[in-house]
Order: sequence, then C-alpha cells, then structure tokens
Amino acid sequence: MKRLSIIVPIYNVEPYVERCIRSLEDQDIPQDSYEIICINDGSPDKSHDVVVRLQGEFGNILLIDQENQGVSRARNNGMEVATGEYLMMVDPDDYLKPGVLKERLDIMDEHQLDVGLMGYTILNEAGEEVYHYDPLHESSNFMAGVDLLNKFWREETGTEERDPHRSVSMFFRREFLKAHELRYLQNVPYLEDGELMARIMCLAKRVTFMNGQVYMRTTRPGSATHSPLYYSERGRDGFIKAAHNLHQFKLEHCRNKAEMDFINDSIVHFTIMSITSLEIKHYPKNYSKLHKALKKGPLKKLEPEGCSSWYKKMGRYYNRSIHCFYLYWICYKIREAIKIELEYYFLKLKRRKTV
Repeated sequence: MKRLSIIVPIYNVEPYVERCIRSLEDQDIPQDSYEIICINDGSPDKSHDVVVRLQGEFGNILLIDQENQGVSRARNNGMEVATGEYLMMVDPDDYLKPGVLKERLDIMDEHQLDVGLMGYTILNEAGEEVYHYDPLHESSNFMAGVDLLNKFWREETGTEERDPHRSVSMFFRREFLKAHELRYLQNVPYLEDGELMARIMCLAKRVTFMNGQVYMRTTRPGSATHSPLYYSERGRDGFIKAAHNLHQFKLEHCRNKAEMDFINDSIVHFTIMSITSLEIKHYPKNYSKLHKALKKGPLKKLEPEGCSSWYKKMGRYYNRSIHCFYLYWICYKIREAIKIELEYYFLKLKRRKTV
C-alpha cells in the first residue's frame, strides 16, 4: 500500500499541468511511497502528452484516459484505483509548495485522522496573492468535522461563513471514505465539492487543521469556477440534485441537532443557488419549471433555523414564496452594486484631494 494517492483530474490545462505535477514531485517523502493519479478526462489539448512525457521522468505517475465525463467522475475513477492510505485532491492548474507533505502526513498518522485540513493561498492571473487562509490551531486538538467547522467559521472568526466549497488542500483517510461510500455526486457540474464535503464533515469524527499555507490556488479564465455553467440549466439541475441528495442524507445519517443544522445550511445554499443562477431576463419563462422542481418535493419547505444568519434569512424568504425570495435577491444585488460604485467614487475623490 502507498502512503498517499494524489488525484489530479485533467481537462484542457496544457499550460499548467506540468507546473502542478512537478510541484507534487518536489516533496519530502520518498517517491515510491506515493502515487500521482492523473485522469485525462477526454482533454482536447495536449495535456495527455505532457503527462506522458513526465512519466518518463518520474516513476510514480499513473495516467488514466477516459471519455469526457466531468470532474466528479474523473475524481471518482481516480479514487477507485487509488492504493494510498490517504487521498489528496489537487486541481491541475494549482500547485503545492515544496516539501510540505511529510509533516502533515505524520500528523494524520499520529492522531488517526479521518480528515486533515490545511491552509491555502489564492493567486490572481498574474500570480499575485489576493487571499490566504491559515488560522492558528493546535493540530493535536482534533474533533468531529461539524464541530471543527463551527469553531473556525463561526466562533473564532466572528463570522458565520462556512469553509469555501472545496475538497482540495486536505487529506482524507481512504478507508473512512470507503466505509461510508463517500464519492462525488454525479451530474452536479458546479460546486460539486461542497455537496460531498457537507456529507464528509457530518460523518468524520477525527478532524483537525494543520497550519501552513500548503496549497496554491490559481485563478484563470476558462476554469470551472469562472465558466457560464453557474447560469446554465445544467448547473441549476445540479444544484437541485445536490439539495435533494443532502436532504436524503440528513434523514439517513444525521443524529443530532448540530449535524442537522449543518446539513440544513448546505441544503438552503444549493436550493437558493438554483434560483439566483437565473438571470432576470430568463426568470419569467423558467419560473414554472423551477417552481415545480422545488415546491413539489422535499424542498417544498426549507429548515433555516440553526443555519448561518445569511442562509436563515434566505430560507425564510424562500419559504414565503420563490417570487418573494427572488425580489429580495434582486434588491440585495442592486444595493451591493450601488455600494461598490459609491466606494469607488469616494476613493477617487480621496485620491484627488491628496494630489
């Protein structure tokens, strides 16, 4: 058995994938103790050729070719062939800092963790840091997944935000995922990480945060998070499917109020995204179909109590009516746009006075 399996889904990332893989090789654990599983998801560019060339240089790269099936299926297929005690997801346009794996894998071993979270840095297209996340935490202070997330994103930070919808920059114990049959949900093409992570954190009992900005996340045109997918019918159908799946998961697996509140937060999140992804000009013609999909099933009424303040408010408006919710959302977007314009105006005014 390998100590670690790193899973890299590949699609149309020829300019980035070599940097990613070389960063995964530039680590402080023996090359034969871990594997890099690259899943070529029918990429139309020469990403496949780049990986083949790197296979000639490094002996721990496994390449799997498949027809284009999306990132969820690619990652799931990588998980099926992985042999590592731990799994790590890495996006091909991102990369790791050098020599960061050994210390953190040792922590996973020492505390027999189900999940280990790590810090990350977000870079803009020019490679400049725009945000980083690395809260101070004693790694030996492990706890249940829901408790850890509540501690970081509600109690200590003073906010009520959940962790961004990601499954990168963390380790997963493979046997934990296997025992609970935890896989990415198919046909959720946008924010599929968030749906899976909600289930993982509800079930994980030994989770901690390991300090250090390990993972470098890049921003580039054409990536999934910057695609029109969010506003597409396919994206909306995926949001509704994610909310349905989490609702069923809550019925089958949540055993206490903290877990139920945590899942309710994600259910509200995916449900309202299926509405906010509708542009104003498309709202009238799509309303009937959307209403039928949402209000004649398990999402007829959401349970916002116990959610973060934002989703509590959104859930209450939704429960009144979709129209009521959408009107509030449009007003909110207008207020935010005006706020940004005013801030920009006063900033320009301040600069003029200082000249």
